[in-house]
Amino acid sequence: MVAFKLKKPLRSDYLDFRSIDARCRACHEELRLNRRLAPDVYLGVETISRDADGQFRFGGGGKLVDCVVRMRRLPEHVMLSTQLVQGALAPEVMEDVATCIAQFHRSLPALRPAPAAWRKVISEAIDSNATALLAYPQYLPMSEVCRLCQQQRAFLLSHAAWIDTRIDQGCMVEGHGDLRAEHVFVSDTVGAIDCLEFSAALRQLDRADEIGFLALDCERLGDEAAGKALLAHYQVIANDYPPPALLHFYQSLRAAVRARLAILRLSEQSYRPSQAWVDRARRWLQLAVKHASAMRLDQPCISSTMDPPS
Repeated sequence: MVAFKLKKPLRSDYLDFRSIDARCRACHEELRLNRRLAPDVYLGVETISRDADGQFRFGGGGKLVDCVVRMRRLPEHVMLSTQLVQGALAPEVMEDVATCIAQFHRSLPALRPAPAAWRKVISEAIDSNATALLAYPQYLPMSEVCRLCQQQRAFLLSHAAWIDTRIDQGCMVEGHGDLRAEHVFVSDTVGAIDCLEFSAALRQLDRADEIGFLALDCERLGDEAAGKALLAHYQVIANDYPPPALLHFYQSLRAAVRARLAILRLSEQSYRPSQAWVDRARRWLQLAVKHASAMRLDQPCISSTMDPPS
């Protein structure tokens, strides 16, 4: 079964799809990027035109109205999120997912941003999370938010050398950018859909951050063991062993970002204020606090970040 994905004519901090040309360019970029992990799902880009009689049609002559991405529709039961929630994971699934993502990361060229500039990006993310979360004292515990952001800032300052070493060792890539369980499919093949095609900046990350985010989402969906298995398999396959404290930092920061995105839904005109968004923000905040508590600020910043544990 085929599905067609249409871009909405919206403008935000990260995208501007108000023009037909911009939406068509974005469709082609989505196709290019997502074929990296799902070549059999992303089938092509179709144009929509209007003929002289006012009829809409795919391709052909007439006035260009829009573009769409043509995709193979994936059934719900093949999505990793569904399998996690239903407790239907086969024993080999997390190893298969880890293999897929490790091979994907291995295929990507290393990025080498200036370390100080990259740490500034991380610092700004912490500040953005704090600003957004502290704006909702009626829904979120302010003392927890303040303590969380203080812990993250302290870790970033005291363990800057770890982050710099990851850059030096070629661990930064232009990855998927939004590797959640609902975007991963497990059937005859394993892959992922819906990468962040609209922002190269948001796709630039430490590969440990990316796989750690997927493990974190497994935990959010109630299967922490699956997330831990994913990380263990990935580290062996990729031969990449970041310090556990650094991985917890990445997961804490990712969880705080997701809490921010959830709580900000309350202020968007297209969404009605909903307890579901509040509950989601609280759950992500709980995970952010949990992983921040595991960062161990007193751990010395000394060893290589790619060696297996002794």
